[in-house]
Amino acid sequence: MIEANDAPSHSFRPIDQDKNFSSSLQAFKKKTRLIVQKGLEYVPLFMKDVVIIYTESKLTYVLDKEGRKYICDKNLADLLMELDRESFFRANRQYILNMDYIRSYRSFGKSKLQVDITLFDNRHSIIISQENAPNFRNWISEA
Repeated sequence: MIEANDAPSHSFRPIDQDKNFSSSLQAFKKKTRLIVQKGLEYVPLFMKDVVIIYTESKLTYVLDKEGRKYICDKNLADLLMELDRESFFRANRQYILNMDYIRSYRSFGKSKLQVDITLFDNRHSIIISQENAPNFRNWISEA
């Protein structure tokens, strides 16, 4: 007969208390909100409202669907790791695009693409390189 003191030496921990499991799960979970700065305030911005994320003068900016501009303290590479790859695409070194706000795209130059986004005051010329154009076409057609 096995007594209570003869229990195995390893202990069972529920999944929600296992720190290794929780941290690996976070790697797969994509963010639904992004904390951005507007003036002195930090604001949670839903990812579904993000039109583009871009860099300019070594700062990262986020534009929402209303055309409001926010500052983000992360760089594009770090942000891309947190974003849903089905919805967001890294167009080039400067821009990440949200598929829901792409109005159209067309050939530009030899084999590049120019993407138009749905913003009232659109001053952004988003060019996708010749090397990245096939990836963009595949991404947008598989949605």
